[in-house]
Amino acid sequence: MNLLAEKQEEVLQVINRFGVITTTQLSAFLKGNISHVTVYHTKRKLLSLGFITEEKIGYQLILAMRPSGVEYLGSSLTRFTKFNYSTLNHQLIMNDCLLALKSIAESKVQPFEFITERELRTKYIDQNFSKSDRRNTTLLKKIADRIPDFILLENGERIACEVELTRKSSTRYIEKMNRYRNEILNGQYNQVRYLCESESIRDTVISYAQQAGIVSNMLQLELIRRLLQFAEKQ
Repeated sequence: MNLLAEKQEEVLQVINRFGVITTTQLSAFLKGNISHVTVYHTKRKLLSLGFITEEKIGYQLILAMRPSGVEYLGSSLTRFTKFNYSTLNHQLIMNDCLLALKSIAESKVQPFEFITERELRTKYIDQNFSKSDRRNTTLLKKIADRIPDFILLENGERIACEVELTRKSSTRYIEKMNRYRNEILNGQYNQVRYLCESESIRDTVISYAQQAGIVSNMLQLELIRRLLQFAEKQ
């Protein structure tokens, strides 16, 4: 017996893809497909079933998957057990950027396909980690430096995207830029797109990209605030 109707399961699938998402972001993502009222009632049912958890932080209601929700879907994504407060702001801004890019694509009547950080992380673990590695917190923390924040699939191209909120160390930039250059040359990605919090961070990215030999047709740059403002006008 199915505990959820088709639309309700679709809502849970979206939460599972992101791992963490605000109720506002969830409604925005499903707009045009599932009504705000349905999302609200589905959220209450998912909470009652223990498939998701909800926490209020500031003015935002934040939803996250629970292991039972992942199991109900029969999902291969890693079991989600708790909020990571240290990366929460980054995660929510990543969601905002994806929603903005989705809005822009839809305004142009273009398909919008993407792979979330949670999906990329699961694939990386499956391909590179042994059972013992999966319990190694040091190795797990390093995954973020090995995968993009998300991937866009545009016109047959794979674009690795990084949401850059703070300036990283020189070592991390050099390692990441060299990795992206090799992955682009090897055909894993067509380009890397940096969505930057400020002009100074954008300039830092440009400097390290040039040092690594990333030429202009490999790199796209955008300020987050401009992206969000442009999407609001669509």
